Amino acid sequence: MGLFSYSYVCISNNPNLKGHVQSLDYLDGGALDILYAGRDLIHLGWELLANPLYGNFKPNQQPYRSLILKKDCSKGGAIDLQSLDLIENAIRVFESSPKLMRPGELAERIDNDFRYLDFILLEETFHQYSVLTPPERRYPEAVNR
Repeated sequence: MGLFSYSYVCISNNPNLKGHVQSLDYLDGGALDILYAGRDLIHLGWELLANPLYGNFKPNQQPYRSLILKKDCSKGGAIDLQSLDLIENAIRVFESSPKLMRPGELAERIDNDFRYLDFILLEETFHQYSVLTPPERRYPEAVNR
């Protein structure tokens, strides 16, 4: 194996990330669907790179959710217990919410703001792990503001 044996993936229901984040696994669903998909990957040895409850929003306040995960290929399939604890806690928080806001429920202008907010809250992590596409295709330039 080479010097670097990491793989990265971003799981998201934010359609504005398409074409702007490398290794994007886009899911057409709600935030809880993203958390379940993240948990599945954690069981396969992936590790969360940001808290799944980023932004400190209640589940009914933010319809978009994105997760960034890393797999250290040199570790095999060992489960990262901290990641598992974080994702399970996030799932409990979302499952206990009486109402979850779904993508596209609000007026387009407001929905677009929520998509942008999802990106901004993870932007530093995107940069830290170099998962954004080349500068000419970066997210902020693609948002109609």
